[in-house]
Amino acid sequence: MIEIRYVPNEFGPFVRHTDLPTTMEYGFYYEAKMKLPFAKEERFVRVWLPGSYDFLAPKKHPVLYMSDGQNLVDKYLTAYGDWHLDRVIHELQRKGLPEPILVGIDSPRDSAQRANELNPPYTVRRKIRKRHNGPDRPIGNQFVGYIIKDLKPLIDSIFSTDPRREATGIGGSSMGGIMAFYGWLCYPDTFGFSLSFSVPFFFYSKRDLRRILNLHYPLPRTHGRLAMFVGGKGFEKVFTKDVLYVVKKLRKRGFDESRMRFYLNEDLEHHEESWYQYAEPALRFWLENLR
Repeated sequence: MIEIRYVPNEFGPFVRHTDLPTTMEYGFYYEAKMKLPFAKEERFVRVWLPGSYDFLAPKKHPVLYMSDGQNLVDKYLTAYGDWHLDRVIHELQRKGLPEPILVGIDSPRDSAQRANELNPPYTVRRKIRKRHNGPDRPIGNQFVGYIIKDLKPLIDSIFSTDPRREATGIGGSSMGGIMAFYGWLCYPDTFGFSLSFSVPFFFYSKRDLRRILNLHYPLPRTHGRLAMFVGGKGFEKVFTKDVLYVVKKLRKRGFDESRMRFYLNEDLEHHEESWYQYAEPALRFWLENLR
């Protein structure tokens, strides 16, 4: 007998994404254009539901909030490539781990605007701003505040989520990586996990990095799990040294292997395909604690 599943076309403001062609292999994708408090234009907020999501009798799912929402599961939505997170989570489910819901906020087309939206309210070194078109008016606190105050309550009210802090993660790469690190660092009551890949710590002076970390010392008593990755090829070389510096500081503050996983592959570049390779162990590190 063929099982006919109930899959609604709409969930609150979210409409099922059915565009073809697609590279998504598993799960269900919903999207809604929303007015964001920190942006002038409307932006897509995207929700990916795992293939096991039961719309009639759903179980509680962890949730991972991510920047660059267009890059999560379908390369046709992005100019850069995608993380293939639908495949990653499907494999984790086969290993008996909980399947998270993904919630992604699309990034703006303008790179300078994206840099400001995702950078915490920290001072970026002047020469870095000039060389890398770095953020000059950072509003990452507003981005994270929107997730906490507006988006998370909406998602929890519509979908079957596990709202506990340990089941709520924040993730991203590059500028999204610093946003994820900042959100986890400054709002431990909301986010119990951070996936922070290719974080541009080189934006800040060593003095400022120490000051930022010292504001939250001692970290392990209040913070959850952290997964970090950095490569070392091409443009990614710029990131490596300062990521290693922060990892060393976090280790000294008590983040051993049970609290933090760090992945280094000097042969990988600054690209979604690189982040895809380490998304599975990073998410497994989070989800294995929720079984």
